[in-house]
Amino acid sequence: MTRDRRFALHGFLATPQARARVLYVALTVLALALALRAGVGPALWPALDDALFDRAQVVLELICLVLLLGLAQAALRGATAPGATEPPSPALQAERAFERVFRAARDVQRHPDRHVNRLGQLLSELFQPQELMRSGREVERATLVDGGRGLLLPVPALTGVAGSEPATLMLRGAHGGQRRFSREDARLADRLVEQLAAAVAHDLAVERGRTEERLRIAQDLHDDIGARLLTLMYQAPNAEMEDYLRHTLKDLKTLTRGLAAGPQRLSEAAVEWKADVASRLGAAGLALDFQLRQDDDPMLTVVQWSAVTRILRELVSNVLAHAQAQQVRVQLTLAQGRFELQVSDDGQGGEPSSWSAGLGLGGVRKRVKLLGGKVAWHQGPQGGVTCDVQVPRFSDSAAG
Repeated sequence: MTRDRRFALHGFLATPQARARVLYVALTVLALALALRAGVGPALWPALDDALFDRAQVVLELICLVLLLGLAQAALRGATAPGATEPPSPALQAERAFERVFRAARDVQRHPDRHVNRLGQLLSELFQPQELMRSGREVERATLVDGGRGLLLPVPALTGVAGSEPATLMLRGAHGGQRRFSREDARLADRLVEQLAAAVAHDLAVERGRTEERLRIAQDLHDDIGARLLTLMYQAPNAEMEDYLRHTLKDLKTLTRGLAAGPQRLSEAAVEWKADVASRLGAAGLALDFQLRQDDDPMLTVVQWSAVTRILRELVSNVLAHAQAQQVRVQLTLAQGRFELQVSDDGQGGEPSSWSAGLGLGGVRKRVKLLGGKVAWHQGPQGGVTCDVQVPRFSDSAAG
C-alpha cells in the first residue's frame, strides 16, 4: 500500500462514524466466516464443492483481519498523535459558540466593521475549517458546494448598524479536512448568523432604552431640582451659602450633561476637561499644563465620563482651596487599556497623610473605586502634592 493510500485510509477512519461503519462490516464478514466454518455452506448449497467453501472461509477471515487491523491502526495513531483529541460533537461545539455570540455582538455593536471578521471567528471555532475566505458568489442561505467539501454562507448587513456591509463567506474542509459539511452544518451556520444579528439588535434596543431614560432623568433634574436650587441661591442669607449652592448647581449641570450627552471619545472628553480646568484655574490666576497621551481612543461610557469629570473637578477644587499654588499639571495617559490620571501642583498642600477625611476626598475615592481603580496622594520632593489615579482595565469597560 502506497504512502498516499495509507494516508487516505487513515483520513477515512479519522471520524467515529467511519470507524463504526467499518467495524460493522468486519463483524458481518466474521459472522459469515464462522458460519462457513460451522458447515452452513454445504448444507445450504450441497451442489457446490466443499473446497470452494473452504477457500471462501479463508478469504472472509483474511478480509475481517485486514479491517480489524485497520481499525486498530487508526485508533493507535489517534491516541499517539501529538495533541490529538476527539473532535467535539456538533452539539457541544454549538453550545460553546453561542456562549461567545453575545460577547461578539457587543464588539460588533461598537465596531460594525468587525462584523464579518467576528462571525468568521465564531465559524472557525464551530467548524474548524481548513480554509475560510470571502467569496464573490451570492446565495440566499447557507449552501453546500463540491459535494460538501465547501460551504457558502451569506452574511447580510446588520439592520440599524451604520458601517455594516453584506458579504459571503466560503468555508472549506470541516474539522481540518477530516469530514465534509452536511445539511445540518448549513442550518447551524445560518442559525449562527441569525443569532449574532439578533444579539446585536437586542443590545441596540437596550442601549436606546437606556439613552431615552437618561434623557428623561436629565430633563427632570434640570427642570425641577435645578430650578429649585437656583431659587435658593438667589434667596441665600449669606455669601457662603450662595457659593455653596452655586457649586451644587455646577455639579448638577455636570451630572445632567453626562446623562444627556451619552458616550463620547476619550479625545473629545479631554478637550472639554481641559477647557473646564483652564477656565477655573485662569479665573484664580493659576497656570495649567495639560497633557494627553493615548494609544487608543475608546468611546467612554456615561459612568466613565461623569466619574473622571467629577474627579478632576474635585482635585482642582482642592488645589484652589488649600494649595496656594501657581501652576497645576494634569496628565492623562491611556496605554494598553490602562488609564492613569495625574494631577500635581507646586503649592503648600502639606503631607497628605495628615489630611483630615472630608467629603471631597471621599468622593474622589468612591468614584475611582467605581471605575475599578486606585488613588493615592503623595508630596513632591520640592513641595506640592500629586494625586495619582490608576484604572488597570479602563478600556475593557469602555463603550467601544
